[in-house]
Amino acid sequence: MIEVTAATESAALKWLAGHGQRVGRPAPVLTALIATRQPSRWWRYFLYIVVASSFGVAYSLLFGHGMTESVPIYFLYFGMQLSMWDGFRRNDRALRAWGPSRKPAEPWWQVVGGWFLVSVVVAFGGGIALAVSMYPTDRTYAASWLGLLILSALCTGWVLVGTVRRPLFAETAESLAVARTLRADQVYVVTPILVVVPLVMDLLEDRLPPGFTSWLAGYSAAVVLLQAVAIIRHVRRYRRLPPGDYGTPPVPDPGTPVDWSPPQEAR
Repeated sequence: MIEVTAATESAALKWLAGHGQRVGRPAPVLTALIATRQPSRWWRYFLYIVVASSFGVAYSLLFGHGMTESVPIYFLYFGMQLSMWDGFRRNDRALRAWGPSRKPAEPWWQVVGGWFLVSVVVAFGGGIALAVSMYPTDRTYAASWLGLLILSALCTGWVLVGTVRRPLFAETAESLAVARTLRADQVYVVTPILVVVPLVMDLLEDRLPPGFTSWLAGYSAAVVLLQAVAIIRHVRRYRRLPPGDYGTPPVPDPGTPVDWSPPQEAR
């Protein structure tokens, strides 16, 4: 069970205020919901990073010289994404003590968003097409990057499917609104930008196959641009919670006291 503490209440106050709802003290169930934003404990986070990095070393040994230099960053991202997803899942299980859960009512494509889907298609579809096209020129580089794209697609798909299918813990309209917003935010744990950012190492070190530098630069720019549009639309859609009772009203500021008594005559 998620405990309501001064720290979780303070975090809930800031989160609600950032979404247009200022309260004096948030409702306990909302505090528990917002507390699920916290990632895994540091040691679990560290464990995921260590395990993912170990797989990254094995992956590097598999391909050897000539592979993409971005292997360590990709596996670091895999560890980060899976550790955060594991934290969300554990917090969801702890929420069961706070109230009932319900199946998501919105279609999955509404939760993810159209621009996010387009950026995912461009990131993985475009990346796979480029990797296949560069295979005759540089087989080792193309095969190593193609493998990373496939692993990244599996990781992204696992987290996305779990996010859109996970139940919403809500007993009121207000808690349902908070749960929906939190779920939409968690989609961006697997932002497609993470697919193209590691390629910066290859671009800076001129490790790309001949003739593909401009193609990969344009591909990376397209994914970043599409994801930026997706984030802007996401923020606009979820930046304000609907009106409702999210906690006790804030205490009004008494202001600066003013002495309205008549001035005393000088003696």
